[in-house]
Amino acid sequence: MEKMSLFESFNNNTKNKQVNEIDYENIMDLFNELSELDPKCLSADDYDKLINFLPLSPNTHGDQVLAAGCNVIASLCSDDLARHYFGEKITVSTVNILKSLTSRIDKDKCIQECLLQTCRAVGNLCYYHEENTKCALKEGCLLITMEVLKTNINENIQPVVIGLLLNLTHLDDYNYKFQDNMIEELNLYGIKYMEYNNNNYRFYINLVSVMINIVRKSSSNTKITDYEKCYFIDRLLETYNMQINVTSICIKFIKQVSKIYNVYNWILKEKHKTLIEILDKYEENQEEDPKRIVKKICDIIILLSNDDGSMENNKQLDVLYLVEWLLKKLHSNNLYVKLSAVRSLANFSRYKYESNHTTISPAKTIMKHITWFINTLDKSIKDNNSLMEVSILCLLKNLLYVTNFESLDENHTDKLIKITIDVLNHTTFNPIVMKGMDIIRCIIKKGGISQKQLVLYKNSIFIKLVTTHCNSVDEDIQILAKKLLYSINEDINESEIVGSKTIENNLQIIEKI
Repeated sequence: MEKMSLFESFNNNTKNKQVNEIDYENIMDLFNELSELDPKCLSADDYDKLINFLPLSPNTHGDQVLAAGCNVIASLCSDDLARHYFGEKITVSTVNILKSLTSRIDKDKCIQECLLQTCRAVGNLCYYHEENTKCALKEGCLLITMEVLKTNINENIQPVVIGLLLNLTHLDDYNYKFQDNMIEELNLYGIKYMEYNNNNYRFYINLVSVMINIVRKSSSNTKITDYEKCYFIDRLLETYNMQINVTSICIKFIKQVSKIYNVYNWILKEKHKTLIEILDKYEENQEEDPKRIVKKICDIIILLSNDDGSMENNKQLDVLYLVEWLLKKLHSNNLYVKLSAVRSLANFSRYKYESNHTTISPAKTIMKHITWFINTLDKSIKDNNSLMEVSILCLLKNLLYVTNFESLDENHTDKLIKITIDVLNHTTFNPIVMKGMDIIRCIIKKGGISQKQLVLYKNSIFIKLVTTHCNSVDEDIQILAKKLLYSINEDINESEIVGSKTIENNLQIIEKI
């Protein structure tokens, strides 16, 4: 660092317009030496000298000198210590250089190199450094960087600019003021980039990460429709679905948007088809990353099926498309996929559509597979598979409400009655007890069962079992058990059992899971 005096004399000579070729070569050599130093080897005093003497004034120095100076900063800022020592003063200086470049960006080699090194410097200064990032944002760096994206910049600079955007948008406790159309601009930029560069996966991951940051930190005036047009995400999923990291970040974007707005039905704008195609590809893969992708897609579909907005008539065909696919997944070798399919179908089975619309409904489609559900419920009881058991019970209850089991023949009904009795016989697990009694009560009230079939529920052993639940420590189970007894023995006055709560008030609750 003993050569730092060269900077001082160079700055003075530049102001006096007395720089000769030897001075210029010496200063460029010094820049190269500094950029190769280990940042941990520099003292606080060394950093102070760099802050005071590095030639970073766009009004005084040329593009080549500014580029070399920013390269030194970017190189040293690979270490957090350098970010700390350089701090706000150097951050302001580098942002000012970036400002000066935006109005004159062209294909000139020196300008492009200066832009590259300046973006590197600001990006590295802000890398997980809160104070420097806030300083850059205060200086308007976010808007400046978006303006840079719109200019004619070289291909090798574009990933650096996106990296800068990523580092500018990482703060959690900051009141960001994003442009209203920022997502739209990034979406179009991503699509344009894909047209001539097909393999820069890191670029795509960083760009989607920026978009996720914007979603997480956007002001409340953004709408879910602002994200429905993110065709860049669709294109990435269609083109690079075998690239685990690209696929994962795109699914994270979809999940983040849905979570922020608590709306999942927007996925029915074609994204659902892409997601299930990806799941089909990764379903049998036992590696951890593909398994995580499959799990995320399953979770998204469950939440989609639980979104009442998906019941709108204009989404019916998309819902039926999903239902048909989910029915195939009942036979998946992936147990998480199979269970998720049952849970999603349970939610979809409650969907009703206006009578003037097509008569096809999820429930009627699902009813065609009732044998599988009854047999699987029986197997789940024997295997003590409580998750599958509860899920199928919820599905059966919803089917019963929507269809009244109109297409269920006598043999199926007999088997279902016997299995629901087995449900209560085999467990004391409260969720299953609740669902078991609930579905039995529904069968009695809405299943249209014969007196011969009702006798199975009037069996003294079964009545005794239900009676024990009337004394449960769980108040909800108590109430449900008493209601079930009332349904079996209609001569009992329900109002004496449950007070002001009537059957009708409780019967029409359709299960969501």
